[in-house]
Amino acid sequence: MRRQLFDSSEQSKAGARLARTEGSEDRMITWFVQLPVWTLVRVLGIGSFLSLSAGMVIGIMYGYPQMKGKKKAQLHRYHTYLNNAGTALALLHAVLLIIDTFMPFDWHEILVPFTAEHNPVLNGIGTVALYGLLLVLLTTDLRQKLRRKLWLTLHMLSYPIFVLALIHGLMLGTDRHLGIVQAMYTAAVLALIAATAGRYVSMRCEKRRKGLY
Repeated sequence: MRRQLFDSSEQSKAGARLARTEGSEDRMITWFVQLPVWTLVRVLGIGSFLSLSAGMVIGIMYGYPQMKGKKKAQLHRYHTYLNNAGTALALLHAVLLIIDTFMPFDWHEILVPFTAEHNPVLNGIGTVALYGLLLVLLTTDLRQKLRRKLWLTLHMLSYPIFVLALIHGLMLGTDRHLGIVQAMYTAAVLALIAATAGRYVSMRCEKRRKGLY
């Protein structure tokens, strides 16, 4: 009799654990289905911008005359990783717009610049920036097969691409009025300007040291 009661108690506990597990799975599925995609789109966009901005700054620092040997190789790795990560985040940022319910997009609105129903100019700028980013990334992989002057010209497109991405995020983002977001964009711009100015000064100093001026 006690054995039967024990078995019954264990079965009840097992049933309760199973019910809790199924309930947790149901809640997880519900949370995933109701996930605020627009928030995720914004997070991916900001993450992409930050990653690419950091990649640009490090890429500029890579050209400093004093960067040599292991330190220069390490900067190149960081530059590559950040640019690849930023590109991947940018692609996810664009693709998720297809399933977003807050402001849904069709494929042609994403792939063809300036055809979006909502804010066609600013969204088109984002598309152009993404295409430019892919071009820079692709030509970087083909660097050894391109003439240096051509590769350098294409690589310098990073600057106008940065400006386009900045305009897209700063004028279109629903969180652009937040102080922390404005501070982020400001910090990215200042860091890029400082890195560029630092490279210019360091290269002039290096040429003066070598007697080229």
